[in-house]
Amino acid sequence: MRESPSGSGALSGILDDIADAVIVTDADTGKIVAVNDAVERVFGHPPSAFRELDRDAYAANPGAVQDARAAAHRTVTETETGSATFRWTARRRDGSTFRAESSVSTATVESRACVVAVVRDINDRAERERELERFAEVLTHDLRSPLNAAEAQVEILRSESSGGEEWLDRLETVHDRMADIVDDVRTLVSGDKHVGDPGRIDLNSAVTDTWGATVNERSGDAELVVTGDLGTARADPKRLCRLLENLFENAIRHGGTDVTVTVAPLPDGDGIVVEDDGPGIPPEARSRVFEYGYTTASAGTGFGLNIVAAAAEAHGWEIHVAEGTEGGARFEITGMDGVGSEPGR
Repeated sequence: MRESPSGSGALSGILDDIADAVIVTDADTGKIVAVNDAVERVFGHPPSAFRELDRDAYAANPGAVQDARAAAHRTVTETETGSATFRWTARRRDGSTFRAESSVSTATVESRACVVAVVRDINDRAERERELERFAEVLTHDLRSPLNAAEAQVEILRSESSGGEEWLDRLETVHDRMADIVDDVRTLVSGDKHVGDPGRIDLNSAVTDTWGATVNERSGDAELVVTGDLGTARADPKRLCRLLENLFENAIRHGGTDVTVTVAPLPDGDGIVVEDDGPGIPPEARSRVFEYGYTTASAGTGFGLNIVAAAAEAHGWEIHVAEGTEGGARFEITGMDGVGSEPGR
């Protein structure tokens, strides 16, 4: 950690091992107090030189960065969230630019309030997001029309046929699920953080119904185990269904057709846990599994767990991933009201 003459050595041992660039600035003046060695790799400036730079030298739009930084600082100090994140366009020493993401928190250096920004280069991620947006536009446009046509054909067959109602019902269910997937993609692209029509949902029924609609003959011997009374939660039925559906599909995709998925209330009654006995998620990948487009499967889109995270966030819930009791993946959803209680209580 390279400090300014007025800086303190207190942060050195903590931040030196961070791979991303760390910039510590005075909360009032914006003057750089300290930086770590990684600023040279990210920005191209030696730490000693970087400390003396104005924002004009490392930000393509200094005014916008100042406004975003100030807003992030207010978020941290006023809401006590601990950190806030914003994106901006940074400039390297050679004049090239890149998309950067800063995670902002606060610290005190020699009784002085400071802002600590961990800065990472997200050019690759931003490009992937643009590719996914283009893919989503094609998907929503090109699939909606044939889906509408197929649904119309089902209605014609239903009106003209005297039999086969069960198969027509199944076909209609498939069409409905495909339409929901298209809507999910549109929701992800638009960044919708709101729920549609929330109501009090019986979670035991929601889990078993979603499992029944998710598994099919290709799911082999995949098994669902519901432990205890899951109680109720106030939720948008469709987005809750998509959340559970994607967790189940993720378990089957990675755990195989004989995977066992267990759903249970958390001990403190604050939410539920969805756990499988598959291969699990490596610790180094757990921080990225909810990212837009991130996947370890060769045929995956990277939408599934991002849809899960988006649905949880829209409801005001939090979701965390950990290792399960059998070594598989464990997803804990917290902040759900009424879990583990009788419906309506």
